[in-house]
Formats: sequence, structure tokens, C-alpha cells
Amino acid sequence: MKHFEKIVILCGGQSGEREVSLHSAEPVFEALKKMYPTQLLRLDENTLSQDLNPESDLVFPLIHGDFGEDGQLQALLEERNFTYVGSDAKASALCMDKIRSKHLAAENGISVLPAIELTIGQALDREMLEKTLKTTAFVLKPTDKGSSIGVHLCENFDALCKAWADVKEGHWMIEPYVRGRELTVGLLHGKAIGVGEICPKEGFYDYHNKYTEGACDYFFPAHLEEAIAERLRHSSEIFFKAAACRDFGRADFIMDTDGNVWFLEMNTIPGVTAQSLLPKSAVCIGISFEALLRRLVDGACERSGKFFS
Repeated sequence: MKHFEKIVILCGGQSGEREVSLHSAEPVFEALKKMYPTQLLRLDENTLSQDLNPESDLVFPLIHGDFGEDGQLQALLEERNFTYVGSDAKASALCMDKIRSKHLAAENGISVLPAIELTIGQALDREMLEKTLKTTAFVLKPTDKGSSIGVHLCENFDALCKAWADVKEGHWMIEPYVRGRELTVGLLHGKAIGVGEICPKEGFYDYHNKYTEGACDYFFPAHLEEAIAERLRHSSEIFFKAAACRDFGRADFIMDTDGNVWFLEMNTIPGVTAQSLLPKSAVCIGISFEALLRRLVDGACERSGKFFS
């Protein structure tokens, strides 16, 4: 039987989340190299190195956002027959697209917020927006970015118009602005693990608050009624399966003041540093950071039928 010789962690790439990827990869590398021969490979372009060997290298992609999380990297890996950790190209592309994700969630009985897609330069119709979205406050955000990049919270229609006037490219959507509790559920091999809550000290869980130490308080497990926590876990597992995700993920939700819970998105390459939400979720059920990484590697090995000698 053939064996893998090393794990190759891919990080970097060219996107708005490059620095996040570089930051995430270092502690994963430090942990994995204690268990397996491991190489940290930084990509400075959105291409796959020709030096990698699909026969001997198990790939652990840690490139967030464009290229790494939207299915492009996964497609390149599949073309060259690599075994890799995480969801395949099709599932990655689906989950990166917030509109497609909403449709899939709704088809599977998971509550989602209504949304309207926009094209660049489109005029906004106040009456239509307020009637369709049933709100006078809005969230303007890209349909295909991560880490809350480009998200605008708009208290009224005038603020929405001002934010939209500055947008010159990309794919965008408008949702109702829900003021509520930000909740998250980690998933490991399709099973929901701990339910957590993120409490930013100012604003919402945007790019700054995600990656600034001390900007948020985290509660793992979240202080929720068990019935609500179970609903979150159940919805996360249903979506993970429906989207054909693999290995790991993180589902994000918001709960309004009336206790209504809304699915926001599934992250197919969530942060996996010891301080990230997924490892915090794993600790809720007694899985350490190192054990979490080992389970992810084991899953990819079992899928391929190849292991480490």
C-alpha cells in the first residue's frame, strides 16, 4: 500500500483575506509538524505549485476567500488528483455564493432572511425594498466574499443609497438588518459540535472585530435554551449534508430579539487557529486543537485509502 510522505499546508494567495490565511496557517503548521512530516507552502499567486506530488503529498488548504474558498483551488487540486482536506470544488463554490446558499437552505426547511440581488449601477427603489424585505434598515454585502469584507449596515434607505453609490464592481445583495445575537456552530465530519456566541464590544462581527484581539467576547458554549441550541445544530447538519460539504465547516446564524433564528452562511474553510471559532466549538465537546487537526487529516486519509507510515 502506498503512503503519504507529508502534509502540505497551502496559505496566502491573492485576495482580501491573504493576511488572515498567513496568520491562520502558522499555528496549524506548528501543531501538525509534531504529528506528521509537514511543509508550509505560501502561494503568492492564485496558482498551484507544480512541485507538489499527488502521490506523496496530502494537501491542507488554508486559503480563505477568493481562490481558496470559492472552489477554484479545489478544482485545480482535483484536476491533478490530489487528496486534500475539506469540501470539494462544487460544494465550496456553492457555499461561497450566499444567494445559492439561501436557496438551498430554504429548500431544506432552514429559515433564511429574504434578499435581493443587485447589479452594478442599479437604481434602488425604496418602496420595493421595504415591501419585499419588510424592513426600513438594510445590510448591503457582497454575495461571494468572506470575513465580512464589504459589509455595510445601513440604518435607513438614505444610508443604503450612500453605501451603494460607492460600489463599482462585484456581486452584491441586500438583506434586512437584524439586530440580534451572532451565533455559530462548528461541524466535524458532518456532525455539529459546540454552539457559540460572538459578542463584539463595538459594532458587529466585521473584519476588524474578527481579527483584533480583545475586540469581542466569546461564549462557548453559548448561553441558550437547549431547544434553540439543538435547532442550530440540526440546521447546520442538514445544510452541511445538502451542500455535500466534507470534513469540517462552520455555520453562522443570527437570532433576533423575538427568538427567531436565521441561517447566514456555511464557511467551508473556517479559521483553525487555537483562537478561532471552530476550535473553540470543538473544545465544547472535549476535542483539543491538536485532536481536531488529527481528525481532519484522518478523514482525508480514509477518503483516499492512503495513510502515513
